[in-house]
Amino acid sequence: MLIKKIIRSTLGIKDHCVIRVTGDTTKLVIELDLITRRKLPCSRCGTRSPVRDRLSERTWRHVPLWNIPVFIRYRSARVKCPRCGIKVEKIPWSNGKSSLSKPLSLAMATWAKRLPMNVVAQIFGVCWNAVYSAVNQVVAYGLSCRSKTGIIALGIDEISRKKGHTYLTQIYDLTRKRLLDSVENRTYESLSSFFKSWGRANLNNIKGVCCDMWDPYIKAIKDYIPDAVIVFDKFHLIRQLLNAVNDVRKQEAAILKKTNPELLTGTRYIWLKNPWNLTEKQKQRLSYLEKLNLKINRAYLLKENFRELWACPNGQEAKKFLDHWFWLATHSRIPQIRKFAWMVRNHQNGILAWFDLPIDNGAVEALNNVAKTISHQAKGYRSSKTFSTILMHCMGKLDSPNWVHKFA
Repeated sequence: MLIKKIIRSTLGIKDHCVIRVTGDTTKLVIELDLITRRKLPCSRCGTRSPVRDRLSERTWRHVPLWNIPVFIRYRSARVKCPRCGIKVEKIPWSNGKSSLSKPLSLAMATWAKRLPMNVVAQIFGVCWNAVYSAVNQVVAYGLSCRSKTGIIALGIDEISRKKGHTYLTQIYDLTRKRLLDSVENRTYESLSSFFKSWGRANLNNIKGVCCDMWDPYIKAIKDYIPDAVIVFDKFHLIRQLLNAVNDVRKQEAAILKKTNPELLTGTRYIWLKNPWNLTEKQKQRLSYLEKLNLKINRAYLLKENFRELWACPNGQEAKKFLDHWFWLATHSRIPQIRKFAWMVRNHQNGILAWFDLPIDNGAVEALNNVAKTISHQAKGYRSSKTFSTILMHCMGKLDSPNWVHKFA
């Protein structure tokens, strides 16, 4: 009697009863039947209607017990609905024509947040497609009931899906630190598809967008959210400057290769690291190199000076600082730094917008690392659709379907 009571409570059945439970150590079979003279809900509209007839017996795979496979057997009934006509009853544990029960699908989807889908498939004794189908159903449910209100700041970045220039555009909610969408490619059309699906009324609530200086992103934001403030991410900006400094080092090291090949050997991170992160040995070597008239030293000083931009008290002071730094950089006689300086000048409004709306993509970079970890654990995904679905499942903070028994 206890096992029957547990089955009824965990399955959430009220119109059905447990006839018997049979099996051994290889499998358990739960046989169900409907309670006689009880009206059953229509699968289309939910109206309770009298039973017309019964269909042939079906079998559903259920959540395993102590690693023993569990199956549910039941003959579905057809009801005579006054609204819809003759329809199959609404079966509480069934997902349409799927041979997997709802609790099993929810259990597999829950574990798929923590383990790769192929591992989950091995644990539950099903195929990979069954786990993906369960994840897809949970994601679809979460998206259908997700609230689009309260989002005032977006963070946009791209991640590489596989070798080569194969990218996914990641759109994040900077307030709740959640993934809103993951779209294939990093084109104007990719970002536009998100904006179209989000809706004009919801887009009007967005006050600012933080992104890198990728022109297709900028054009899409201006076209769909013209009133939003575009803030260029300072971390991407610093990365561009570090790349320029490193190019200066490599060029000068190639020139010194004939006369003094050991002078700049092993100094890459001396020029790129923050001064307070240098080791004692690196500090001593930097002190020696600073006494020499090297281009890399001038580039290093300009790099450190540029970091002071975000310490300015307001946008006006930052504008003065940036104008002065631009003059120093363009008169440094270092082509790589001059190129970076002109890039800053061309995108100056988006850089200074940080002082009006201080947002950055620091959290986005952390979330991108989570996305990469998910990909590495699964050893990659063949299609971008599959990868996007699992990212939404793990990082979207979506609601899961309600069930009488919790699996996590």
